[in-house]
Amino acid sequence: MTRWPGAVLALLAGCHTVLESTSIHPGSTHHDVDRTSAVPRAPTLDIDDAGALRFIEPLDCPGQEVVEQDEVITRSTRPNLATVVVGIIVTAAGGIATARGGIGGDGGITLAGVAGLAVGVPLAVGPFLGDGDVDRAGAPREPLRHVGTSEPCGSRPLAGTAATLDAVGVEVAGKLDGSGAYSVSPYALVDAFEPRTALDVRADLETGSGERTFHAVIEPDALARGARAFLAHADFDVSVQPFRVVPNLDSPGPRVSLTSTDDGPAARVVLAVTDDGPGDTWQLRGTIETGVRALDGRVLYFGHVAKGETATRELLIPLTASSASALRNATIDLAIQLKDAHGTAPSTPLRFHGPVLGDAPR
Repeated sequence: MTRWPGAVLALLAGCHTVLESTSIHPGSTHHDVDRTSAVPRAPTLDIDDAGALRFIEPLDCPGQEVVEQDEVITRSTRPNLATVVVGIIVTAAGGIATARGGIGGDGGITLAGVAGLAVGVPLAVGPFLGDGDVDRAGAPREPLRHVGTSEPCGSRPLAGTAATLDAVGVEVAGKLDGSGAYSVSPYALVDAFEPRTALDVRADLETGSGERTFHAVIEPDALARGARAFLAHADFDVSVQPFRVVPNLDSPGPRVSLTSTDDGPAARVVLAVTDDGPGDTWQLRGTIETGVRALDGRVLYFGHVAKGETATRELLIPLTASSASALRNATIDLAIQLKDAHGTAPSTPLRFHGPVLGDAPR
């Protein structure tokens, strides 16, 4: 009998079976872009936040759906059926002993039966108490990544040194810097005060390894956005006041010459405009009209010209070597059509007819 209490304690301690299992559950899901695998698309032209024309390569990056993986460790507590069986047997034996001791008047047997019940009932019932599952977080797991379709993910500068543009028949020569910015403003070709139409361009880009040619269309909304930046930093007064008195504009006409700059040959167009009053002129500008592709379509800005004031503006137009050679001493016809904010500028253009002579270097 001395071993009985120890055996009971051992059975009570083993009344449950405890198991641990590990499972993986999908966690939060988010969309990601793999920028390390960016692929350049066809080169194009864009207007940056400063209103400059920029040569870029748009980038496509693989899109990814990322699903986090949560490791869960489950501690499961279940009844120990062996303990239950022992408890039932001990309980039954205790009940029989208690009954026999009571009927026979044997106190020892009755006491033993009661002791058996005291031990057997907890063993039979105890395993069914405190059962269940308890979860806790496990070790971190790598998320699952599902590669989707590619999507735009920004752009990078297009490498090049110089470029010649064909903007609907107008030839434009210019240089590129390291950021892809072009030395010729798009608003030398598009009226910054009324950027209403798209700019259709074919570009011939000179690179260290050869020449690249591509076509681009800059939409009106991009030109309008860039025009605001261009006018915000313009070197002329871009303001406009309500129309009160008609101005009277007079000019001796444009002068055209050939010169050289640090970036190469250029045409120099100079125009002086006098406002004889009585009203001011607002947002005055002039557009060049000529059969010379290297000069046609350029915009010369004056801005506000007060009554009694003479404003003189100079426009340097970069040229390719072949265009400069063709212009040198050639006789050309060139006109500048003026326009202002209130439609008061003369409808007759200011004209130049004569040879394009050499000028002092600029």
